[in-house]
Amino acid sequence: MAAGADEFELDPAALARAEAALAALTSDYIRWMEADMASLRAALDALREAGPAEAPERCRQLFAVAHNMKGQAGTFGYPLLTRLGNALCRLLEGSAAGGAVPLARLGALVDAMGEVVAGRLDGDGGVAGRDLLLGLEGEGVLSAEGA
Repeated sequence: MAAGADEFELDPAALARAEAALAALTSDYIRWMEADMASLRAALDALREAGPAEAPERCRQLFAVAHNMKGQAGTFGYPLLTRLGNALCRLLEGSAAGGAVPLARLGALVDAMGEVVAGRLDGDGGVAGRDLLLGLEGEGVLSAEGA
């Protein structure tokens, strides 16, 4: 009998293969995350050194790396990295809309993302993750809602 709109039959073997594939990618993800973190820091350094004419392109480069990181992080169990990457992207979007580039806030978010990567703070990051978020909120870098 075919599954109806309210029914869905999942092949246990297919699920097992998908879970195995994701597990294999998860070990690769750590290397990707570290490489992306190096790219994120390099993009921030380039933005800091940019003149006014170069700043928009440097912001786009920083945004692209942060966007990539935040998108992958949730899939591989790093929602804290997703939250920080999202805040970084929202901040850059505000700058692209004609605002000044808030280098101190950008730097604080990049540093926080670096702490998540270096500490392998998966999930909510536990106590270290909560302390990191509270510190960013206390410094006015991150709101309690995330941006």
